[in-house]
Amino acid sequence: MSTPSVEYQLLAETVSRLDLADYCLVTADTSVRDAVERMRVTRQNCAFIIGRGTQLVGILTDRDVLNRVATAPDTWDAPVATVMTPAPQTLPPDAETAAALRLMEQGGYRNVPVVNAHGTIAGNVTHFAILKFLTAHFPKAVYNLPPDPTNYPQDRDGG
Repeated sequence: MSTPSVEYQLLAETVSRLDLADYCLVTADTSVRDAVERMRVTRQNCAFIIGRGTQLVGILTDRDVLNRVATAPDTWDAPVATVMTPAPQTLPPDAETAAALRLMEQGGYRNVPVVNAHGTIAGNVTHFAILKFLTAHFPKAVYNLPPDPTNYPQDRDGG
């Protein structure tokens, strides 16, 4: 029995099969300062912003902080809702992993919220989650590849 190809696995598996656990949540009325601190403590590069209940209303990424907050010190104590990216693109848990990769590539995203039919956050698709998935399914191919197969040393180093 042959091992399915990478392309097949990305098309066959849904994002719900990925490790979606890495994300942090803050409410829309949380201060930007507190949201950034929560991102730092949880070691995440984004925070999902929820409104009433657990409905996703926005996302605050490290890029948002650099572009909208770092040069405007008066925003540090404002509600995170004033600087977040509202209504981010999301994926359902049954979306193909390949669709997640396409969305991330086309939009330049590093985080894509996964939201179920009720609008509740089910997780966060990241490049790292996809790499972990590929490594688990194709360990020989991933671990045995040199960083650049065409890159060889020109001269012998050492003595």
